[in-house]
Order: sequence, then C-alpha cells, then structure tokens
Amino acid sequence: MLSMPKSEGRIPRIDQLKPRHLDAALFGMGCFLSSEPRFGIVCGVWRTTVGYTGGRYGSPSHGNAGDHAEVVLVEYDPVQLSYGQLLEIFLGWNDGVFNSRCIPRIFVKNEFERRLAQAALARRGMEAGARVLACRTFHRAEPSCQKYFLRTFPLLMREAEGFYPDEEALLHSALAMRLNGILGQRSPLFCLPEDYELYDLSEAANRVLAHLIQ
Repeated sequence: MLSMPKSEGRIPRIDQLKPRHLDAALFGMGCFLSSEPRFGIVCGVWRTTVGYTGGRYGSPSHGNAGDHAEVVLVEYDPVQLSYGQLLEIFLGWNDGVFNSRCIPRIFVKNEFERRLAQAALARRGMEAGARVLACRTFHRAEPSCQKYFLRTFPLLMREAEGFYPDEEALLHSALAMRLNGILGQRSPLFCLPEDYELYDLSEAANRVLAHLIQ
C-alpha cells in the first residue's frame, strides 16, 4: 500500500492525490445503495454518485424511480484504469447473478464504449443476461442515498464531515467514497488501493478501520 507523510492542510491526503482529469462511466446492478460501495474501493476510481437513468419519468426518487434504473456514476482516472478494465471488474461481480430485479446494465456514451461493452459481454457469454444501453439524462439521487453506509456509522461520518466545508464537498470526496466502500463490503476479505493512513483520521477511527480491513 502507498503511504505518505501527513500534510499540514485540512483536506485529507487521499483527496490531495485525486487527479485533475476524471472520465465517467455509468453502471446499474440492482439497488444502488449496495452497489456503490463495490466501486468505492476499486483502484483508479476517485468519485461515485448514485442516481437514476434510462427512463422518461421526470422526477425519480428512491421511493418512486418510475421507469428509471438505479445506477452508479463512476468517475475514474483513465491513466490508472481503462474503461475496458472497469467493464471487466463490473461484469466479474455479475457473473451468473441474473434475475428480474438485478439485471446488469452498462450505459455507454459513444460507439467506442458500446463496442468494448459488447465485446466484454461476448467474452463472458453474458450477451443474453446484461444490457448495453445509450446514456440518457442522469438524475442524481437524494443526499440521504449518497454514501449510505457511511451515514450509518456516526464516528466515521463525523470525522469525514470535519474535513469539508459542506455536505456537497463531503459527498464528492474520495475519503467519503472509500469509507463508504469499506463499510458496505459484502465480503470481509478485500484490499484497499492505498494505506488508510492517507485518510488522516484519528487513532480511534484508524482502529475501527484496522478491524474492518483484513
């Protein structure tokens, strides 16, 4: 894991490392509350946002998404992680897990992404199970849906809030994304892309993270 000396600033070092340029991809895999954390610990992913897309209903919400799919907007560094690699990671989570409520959806912005997505599905024999769809308007979900698992853990939420001027900055931070990712993992066995000392949290919070990360 990468480790660096602590900085003097208030913004945690994990956010200071965030690249200036990020590409975006859009994925749906059932409930976005449980899928956002998976992307949150992927090396090369720096920001996640949950929302709705794919339909025509003008005011989707968590209680009434209308004809939209619940999706995760994934912002990643194309130098660290290619779109093709991100596709393989996403499809790897969905191998053999098709049902009426959890159909993997890949929303593409252009013909290049469409071809990569269709080729990735063909390699895995998933053409009949997953869908490749054109991107439509992305409707950001309510603030209460963003970083859902972090919100359920008051100690880490309070510490994260202390770094940022407002909730919007917190929700767009790499720190919030990583903490939500750690707390929302379905398996106890996972690795972080960097040393959690880069999160610049207190000793008490670091003890919690050490217990959660194996």
